[in-house]
Amino acid sequence: MAELFSARMRASSGGLHISGAERIVPDAEIETVAASLIRRAMTHENGPPEEIKITVESLAGREILRLRPLRVIIPSGIPHTIAVSELARAGVSEKAANMALEAILSGASPAGNNMRGAMLVDAATGERLEPDRERGIRARAVDWAKEAEAYISPAENELACATPHFREALALATKAANAPGAVAELCISDDPHYTTGYAASRAFGYCRIASMKQSGCRFGGRAFFVNAEKFDLEKYIDYMRKTPVLVNGNVEVLHENNK
Repeated sequence: MAELFSARMRASSGGLHISGAERIVPDAEIETVAASLIRRAMTHENGPPEEIKITVESLAGREILRLRPLRVIIPSGIPHTIAVSELARAGVSEKAANMALEAILSGASPAGNNMRGAMLVDAATGERLEPDRERGIRARAVDWAKEAEAYISPAENELACATPHFREALALATKAANAPGAVAELCISDDPHYTTGYAASRAFGYCRIASMKQSGCRFGGRAFFVNAEKFDLEKYIDYMRKTPVLVNGNVEVLHENNK
């Protein structure tokens, strides 16, 4: 079996994050994938970056965790109400959900900008637990297994997904939902004209929610909700940053009236 590598891209301008992406690929595909990540950074709607960082890291010696994707739920109703309701089903208090939603849509960093990573939030109290409120928590080393194309492409076609947002978000949400101490996740893209977000957990799946913000809004981000009573920060960060995850399996799509 070919050695696998994590290839990551981060683009920034004026010290602010513009875009990022990651792939897990065999060594023979590193050059091609790195070029595609650079092209993605250079053509992002947030504008041309001043700096692009490409990091290629061998995954040799690491056990790769293989996970089945969360089921996908397509709801109908008022977007923010749906998000708070779905988070509550997973065990997040209304206070914590509303705090995270407000922070994401107003700039969750100390300077009032988008964070580079995610907020880490006590699901019961809403207390923020991330050690660095500028950097936040990042989920790395996650992608779809190569053979999963047969599963993810039909789901993308069904949902009319013309960009990689959906497949990348579902893979990341699947990894995050399986983190030690995880309760749920809330995400809204920081791309100005991509207004879809999601709430996700192992309890109910990945709830894809349209119109989570106004088109043109540059705010966005994510919040990872955890059970503070069953939570070890060091183990959580180690899993999110270092445990390689490949997602594979049937992508079940359920529309609200079919649940």
